Amino acid sequence: MHIRQLETFIRIVDTGSFAGAAQAMHATQSTISARMRELEASLGVPLFDRSGHRAVLTPRGRALLARARQMVGLAADIARDIGDAHGASGIVRIGVAGLVAMTWLPRLMAALRQRFPAVTVQLEIALTTPLVERLATGELDLAIATGPVHGARLACLSLGYDEFVWMGPPGLALPPRALSPAELAELPVLGLSEASHHYPVIEQWFSAGKASYQPVVSCSNVRVLADLTMAGLGVSLLPLRSCRQELEAGQLRRIDARPALPPVEFVAVHKRDVLDPLVGAIAALARETSEFPAIGLPATSSRSPSRRQPARPRSTS
Repeated sequence: MHIRQLETFIRIVDTGSFAGAAQAMHATQSTISARMRELEASLGVPLFDRSGHRAVLTPRGRALLARARQMVGLAADIARDIGDAHGASGIVRIGVAGLVAMTWLPRLMAALRQRFPAVTVQLEIALTTPLVERLATGELDLAIATGPVHGARLACLSLGYDEFVWMGPPGLALPPRALSPAELAELPVLGLSEASHHYPVIEQWFSAGKASYQPVVSCSNVRVLADLTMAGLGVSLLPLRSCRQELEAGQLRRIDARPALPPVEFVAVHKRDVLDPLVGAIAALARETSEFPAIGLPATSSRSPSRRQPARPRSTS
């Protein structure tokens, strides 16, 4: 019995098929099948019922699963704590939230290329919910998304926080005081789609203010929301740091609304049972290159208090 066989066993369970495990592990399906035959031979029992289209665990397979996760998780801890990722090569698949993609992602990629020159990166830009779902099925190795992200099998590293505030076009007529959720709901609201971390947060904010959240336009990109807001189509919740230049130029207007929404945490998240120390090393590199300030109390794993906060250049993306 080998750790790689147990990791393959877990991937088959998580993806639901031998083909899914092959794709997630960058291996051929014949290799995956061979590993399972070897594992079953070493244990002397079948682990999967192969009579259907999906890989269904036998009773012995179900009994093995929890212990396999423990063993692979321990091996992953050893690899991350002791293994050397600097000479790594191969492909790493990283999912990135849109706000990170439009701000400090180029900085992370430059640092990654310098530190791991033999590594090929495949990027996917999406909202948090689909990123975490693809991480769970093994289609991604690492996700940089809005948090907190919870899961017993997930390791999260806080990358800092960003402040989101309500903004509108400069010509919008507003009273000289803070607006309540009910008053803001009377304006045309532009919002991110339901797969966004912000959707339930904003919905709860309106609900707590005895108002209904009914965006007239929903999309999956913060930059598009900012452009639609500047075009005068409505008001939207936008990242303050990223939109500072537009605010200073008078293209956007900050709307004072009460209560203020809490800052949004960003995290690097990956599976705990990933053996490759490169994944953990890239997560640490994301924390090192993040331009989000370490404000508030992180809801995920601890962060070094001495992390340097670099000056934040304006993104041109």
